[in-house]
Amino acid sequence: MNQMRRLLRLAPGFLAASVRRDWPLAALALLCLAPGVAALVAWLQIAWRVRDLSYSAAQFGWILPPALLSAVTPAGVLVGTGLVTLLVGCLGLSNAYLASVERRLDDLALLLNLGLSRLELTALLLLEAMGLALLGTAVGILLGLGLSVVSWLPARDYLGLEPGFRLSLEPFIIAALTALLATLLFVGVTGISTGLRPLTVMGHQPRKHWMRDWGQWRFSTLGILFTAALTALLGILAVGWRAGIALTLLALALALALNAGSGLLTRFYWRLPASDSRPLWALAVQGLARHRRQTTGLTLAMTAGAMGVGLAALGWVGGDVPATFPLWVAAMLLVACASLVLTASALAALERRQELGLLAALGARRGRVRRLILLENGIVAVAGGALGAALAVVLWWLVGSGAAQITGLAVVVIALLDVLAALASAWIGALPVLWLISRQPPAASLRDQPWLTG
Repeated sequence: MNQMRRLLRLAPGFLAASVRRDWPLAALALLCLAPGVAALVAWLQIAWRVRDLSYSAAQFGWILPPALLSAVTPAGVLVGTGLVTLLVGCLGLSNAYLASVERRLDDLALLLNLGLSRLELTALLLLEAMGLALLGTAVGILLGLGLSVVSWLPARDYLGLEPGFRLSLEPFIIAALTALLATLLFVGVTGISTGLRPLTVMGHQPRKHWMRDWGQWRFSTLGILFTAALTALLGILAVGWRAGIALTLLALALALALNAGSGLLTRFYWRLPASDSRPLWALAVQGLARHRRQTTGLTLAMTAGAMGVGLAALGWVGGDVPATFPLWVAAMLLVACASLVLTASALAALERRQELGLLAALGARRGRVRRLILLENGIVAVAGGALGAALAVVLWWLVGSGAAQITGLAVVVIALLDVLAALASAWIGALPVLWLISRQPPAASLRDQPWLTG
């Protein structure tokens, strides 16, 4: 009881100090989490309407093979795509929160040395994560209501639903609970695992791990496990035990494949040739190698987004039914990817603000600094987009539905447009960061004056 009273006394001051120091986290919670929650709400509303209906494999075969589609069900596909969009947003918010916790490691260690227990510190960090979750979920629910309205007609035509738009209460409740749980898992648990490091952090001693490079891939491992758990919970609640388990296995396989592909691409970036005659390219390659977590997350999002857009485009060109609704689904995934690009670009620029300020002070034009950031994002977008487009074409070929109606040239054009869409989303997502950099005087950057943290 005494510990609870002390925690209640400490919480307001701790949260107030966090808001003053890292107020952009609230903005990032809206930008990252709200689109994912909105997509989950809208697609759950439609899944609630179609979960008891039967559809032919010819109509949906471009998404999954008939046998797998029968196991997952079309409602499960809608639930899965909504969850993927939400998880992309959680990934961006998790990166931002981890950066915030890492900047405060000395302060957190000081609190522990002054008598704060690890349990109390865990509770304070969870309160932070819960505040972000509530903020992003509330705005996402409102956006999801609007998205449900505007996407109703394309969904009705594509799925052959009966006329008459109506909303169900259950999808709102399920989406809110899933968003809160996803934020606590991806943001809270990973943040706590970083914040509760040994007290030797005050001496800046490196943390030892039982396996080499564990610190670099443990977040990917946790992400895969959290994805499987969330998919199982959401699938069982929305489409039942049988389809929920099938959807979980499919999500686990895709998560493993996408994480492996993004990890390989990230290592490929580090091995890109850097020539002294192209200093901007060399700086871009060094930047990608330095910020491994952001680079890996950004590659994962670009790959997933390009794969979704490619499948939707192939279904639109070669399908026998109006396929504009899958383009809505893919568009929301691209919005989530753009928000992740914004987060990753902001964090990379924040960590390198002194380096960028030194370049400007030495005579580098602001346009050159902006081109550096665009080049870094462009490398990731082209590589991740190409991998996602290739996966979409392979899945389309394996399914075989509608392949006869599309020529090889059309497939190549769709794949190229898919890569360009990934590149456009990456550059659009980086625009706010470029604007902030253009307003920051070089002297302020050299003094380590923060421009993203207030």
